[in-house]
Amino acid sequence: MQYDSWSRRSLAPTVRRHVKYRMRKVRQTKLPAGRFSTWLREIRKALAENHGMNVPCGECDACCRSSKFIHIMLDETRTIRRIPKELLFPAPLLPNGHMVLGYNKQGRCPMSDDNKCSIYKFRPYTCRGFDCRVLAATGLAVNGTDPIALQAQRWEFSFPTKSDRSRFSAVQEATSFLTKYPNCIQDNLSPKGDIRLSVLAIKVYDVFLNCDESGIVQDSDIIKNVLESYNKFEKCERAA
Repeated sequence: MQYDSWSRRSLAPTVRRHVKYRMRKVRQTKLPAGRFSTWLREIRKALAENHGMNVPCGECDACCRSSKFIHIMLDETRTIRRIPKELLFPAPLLPNGHMVLGYNKQGRCPMSDDNKCSIYKFRPYTCRGFDCRVLAATGLAVNGTDPIALQAQRWEFSFPTKSDRSRFSAVQEATSFLTKYPNCIQDNLSPKGDIRLSVLAIKVYDVFLNCDESGIVQDSDIIKNVLESYNKFEKCERAA
């Protein structure tokens, strides 16, 4: 079928609307995140033992193109050897040997080649351990527009029992409290931002699990309990 120039111009807005609609539908398509209590137990174990989560990413590479700096730890020598030196620089506020990998002008990890990780077998622990469901659990992805946030908005947990709901509420309450007191935990090991805040909330959520029953009403008492919970979690992490 032939179209004159007027017809092609008139069709262009329609095509753009169709593409935007298709993209919006993809973002809105929900992904099963699993039972909340099971996921919470598994990610806390992964954080404590420094191993990755089994995340059903599928074809998603949002974390590779979200303009994020990637922390590479001191003992990740095999990873560092496989990254060009000019792409690495010392990690701020961390001991010598800790490095940071930046991103290119498109916001993509420079080790991403044809939408695939060129060092996947030796990718940093930051990448191995990342699970964008933490943003879905804390609610911090709701208004985000970067690729990670848009992907996190698609996750949908299941809550078959009252315990699942209680733990979910506790994680969100922990997030709200840490948002109110962003400096009550000084870890210096993670970049500031929603991901760091989400991970901290996962680590100390137990403080808020039975907060109403404990009779604690003062924020200062909650901060004390949060610090105790965080330090306890970190001791388990170092012992693992």
